[in-house]
Amino acid sequence: MLGISIFVADRTLEDNMNYMQEMKKAGCTEIFTSLHMPEDDIEVLKEKLQVIASTAKQLGMDLMADISGKALEKFSFPYLLQSGVTGLRMDFGFNAHEIAAYSQKMKIALNASTLTPDFLSTLKNHDICLENIEAWHNYYPRPETGLDKESFIEKNKWLQAEGITTMAFIPGDGLKRKPLFESLPTLEKHRNQSSFLAYLEIEKDCAVDKIFVGDLTLSDWSYHQFQMYAEGIIPLRVTKELPYALWDIVHRNRLDAARDVIRSESARTDEARFVMGKNIAPTLTTNRPRGTITVDNYLYGRYEGELQITLTDLPAHEGVNVIGHILEEDIPLLDHVRKGGCRFSFTTAS
Repeated sequence: MLGISIFVADRTLEDNMNYMQEMKKAGCTEIFTSLHMPEDDIEVLKEKLQVIASTAKQLGMDLMADISGKALEKFSFPYLLQSGVTGLRMDFGFNAHEIAAYSQKMKIALNASTLTPDFLSTLKNHDICLENIEAWHNYYPRPETGLDKESFIEKNKWLQAEGITTMAFIPGDGLKRKPLFESLPTLEKHRNQSSFLAYLEIEKDCAVDKIFVGDLTLSDWSYHQFQMYAEGIIPLRVTKELPYALWDIVHRNRLDAARDVIRSESARTDEARFVMGKNIAPTLTTNRPRGTITVDNYLYGRYEGELQITLTDLPAHEGVNVIGHILEEDIPLLDHVRKGGCRFSFTTAS
């Protein structure tokens, strides 16, 4: 599940609402915002919160607000419920009795990294509603302070075994948040990584149920990736040398996935053969490093027209034409496309 972060002090209301609408189209279902603001900004923050909450409700998106015990005194719980906030992230300033009581009324997120078996046991003794409890990891603005993947996974597996939903942040690659502008990931390895690639790694490998973009926006390309992924497709950028008109075809890796290559089920259909033409002659039968896109020519007999992407370095073959290459930055995505049945598409690298 994909979520986004909205920081009312960093962008205009109009910009934030436009971002919410765009990301809804990319499959976003939930919003995180912060209610930590100086006292003289409380009334302004309340007005902005009302607009954001109203827009979220219209879009069918949940709104989770980060709040401290001190901030809750200024907003009041009834006000937050009335405004349209659907959950609270309670990081500090709350005891077990208070957290348990709030969990009976709405969704509550606790700090995943600091939640211990002992404290969870205490919460259970206070009759916490586990169905409304989630465990959210922090984002880490300062470089070198993000979490290690191995311990992160271990913690998440324990939380899920306890029946608790887990959440983590990935960096945004559009507008970064002040004051450091070093992105807002949970895992340190993701700090300078593609937002989409970070998302796939956490989704597939890390026992995480919800993934939020920590920074203010995504780049246009990352937005396109998430939008395509919401439709079940991983887009791959290709060097401009690709000669065949394969852009409008949604490819699918065969269910009996090969070890060394991704094999498109779609490329040998009648429609694809019409696009590529018949009697494909041997052309550019060169070495095939990882990420090479190939089409089998007529020397490969009944395999003529088969389109592949190499997953490892392969030698030249007289029956295999090299027709393009995956952009270097997108080659790590092949580790996700290689799964049997995965759908993918090509787009020209700008």
